[in-house]
Parts: sequence; C-alpha cells; structure tokens
Amino acid sequence: MAIRRPKVLLSGVALVWRHQRVLWLLYFANLLLALVGTRAVVDRTGDILNHSLAADRLVDRFELGLYYELRLHPSLPFSTSRPMLLYSSLLFVLFMLFAIGGVLTAYYEDRRLDAGGFFRACGEHFWCFFRLMIYFVTALIPIGILVRLAGALYHKVNQQSISPFPAVYALAVAVTIIALLMMCLRLWFDLAQLISLAEGERNMRRALQSAARLLRHNFGSLFWLYLRISMLGWIGFTLCMHLWMMHIPPDGIRASFVVSQATIVFWLAIRLWQRASEARWYRERGAALDVPEPNVEPSPSTPVTSEPQLV
Repeated sequence: MAIRRPKVLLSGVALVWRHQRVLWLLYFANLLLALVGTRAVVDRTGDILNHSLAADRLVDRFELGLYYELRLHPSLPFSTSRPMLLYSSLLFVLFMLFAIGGVLTAYYEDRRLDAGGFFRACGEHFWCFFRLMIYFVTALIPIGILVRLAGALYHKVNQQSISPFPAVYALAVAVTIIALLMMCLRLWFDLAQLISLAEGERNMRRALQSAARLLRHNFGSLFWLYLRISMLGWIGFTLCMHLWMMHIPPDGIRASFVVSQATIVFWLAIRLWQRASEARWYRERGAALDVPEPNVEPSPSTPVTSEPQLV
C-alpha cells in the first residue's frame, strides 16, 4: 500500500508561515542595509534640491532631463554613493549566506528555534556554505560567457537584418535558455546545501556530487516544483510593478513606500517558499533515495559453505 505524501507546495507555504520570523528578520536586515547604503545619496541630493525650485519637477512628476542634469551636478550625488551601495549589497549577501544555515535548519527539522539555536545553526554551516558559494561563482563563468555570446548574436543579427524582429526573437530565445540554465544551476546548489545540512556532509565536492545525482534522477519533479514557484513570483512581481508605476501618482510617497516594501517582502517570501519546499521534498522523498540497501542475511534453509581458514 502506497504511503500518501503531503503536497510539497502547500507544505512549503505552511513552513514559511509557521517560521515567518525568518522572513521578517531578512526583511529588516535588508531595510537597515538599504538605509545605510542610500543615506549618502539622500543627504547630497537633499543639499541640492532643498533650495531649488526644480525639486517640484521630480516630486510632482518625473522629468528625465532634470534627472540627468542632477547626475551631472558638480557635487556628484550619485557617483559618490556607489561604494556605500556596493558595500551594503555585499553585506546583505554575506548576511543571507550566514542566515541560510538557520533558515534551512528550521525548515528541514520543522521546529521552532530560539535565537541561540538559530544563530548556532547559522555559524555551524557558514564556512561550508561559503566554500559552496565559491563553487557557485565558478560555475557562473560559463553562464557569463553565454550572456556575452547572446549579446554579440543580438548585435550581429540586428546589423544584418532589415527588420528588428529577428534580433529580438533571437535575444528572447537566448534569454530563455540562459534563465533555464540559471534555474538548474541554482537548484543544484540548493540541493547541495540541503545535503550538507541534513547529512552532516562537510566536503562540498561530495555534497555537489550527491546533489547532481539526486537532481539527475528526479529532475522532472524538482524542476517543476522550482519553476512553478518562480512563475508565481514573477507574476506577482509584475503586478506589483504595474501598481507602483501606473496607479500611484508621483507625489504619493507613502503609497510608493508601502508598495515597494510589500514587493520586497513578497520576493523574499517567494525565495523562502522555494527553500522550504525543497527542504520538505528532501525530507519526505530525497533522503530515502540515498539510503544504502541493507545487507541481505542468508536464509536458514540456504546452505552456507565456508572455506577453511589458514592458521
């Protein structure tokens, strides 16, 4: 009799809801680092526009010409803030890499972690996941080469064709292929993180090999799981952008802030939904696939012959 397994998608949603403190932790960390990274450009832009009548042309409506004029201002309000934005982005990446150990532990074990247990799990897996990130960056090199080739193909077709549509079609096909490859690559490394955490594997090469074997044998179910959540995420993100750009007036600062922050929370929740669904899938199905076969004991009725041993 087959064992009825719970639906992984719904189980992932339930996990994200039960452990929603993780979502709010990531959101407020992102908000804090964003405030730190944009503080310089806000101060410099305020020093220029607070005493200028042109400020209304950016508050009541958006004029592209005034925006470029502001970028060319001698005080350089945008270019001087780039290092701080870069540092804030790198800090958020490192924080996400640090926090993912606690996130996956909460999702895989499905138990409420206190602050000490959460950060203990983060620290235990940080360096393993850091080495895994180095492998991930290395694996991105062929993807980057494909991106350059796609750009070169677009320019070549655009120059040789009279109509612009062939170049657009070629670019759309190339972007689709690259996006699918990126999803496969990300799914592979997500599974490697899960295997490292669930099985206590400290060697990231072996974790990647096990993840590749697991993905090869279960590619259809895993990729369909990942693709459905990604498609829902992109549909929701598009709707949020449509609401923000088409239905909120330029002077609706509070409404713009609420919609933008809701979009960030939604995007973080989508990513956590993917990780929770992967953790539930591995706990329910993937772990059972790598269990070694038990040794078969010889039947009592089976004659056992033993060779004489030399003393």
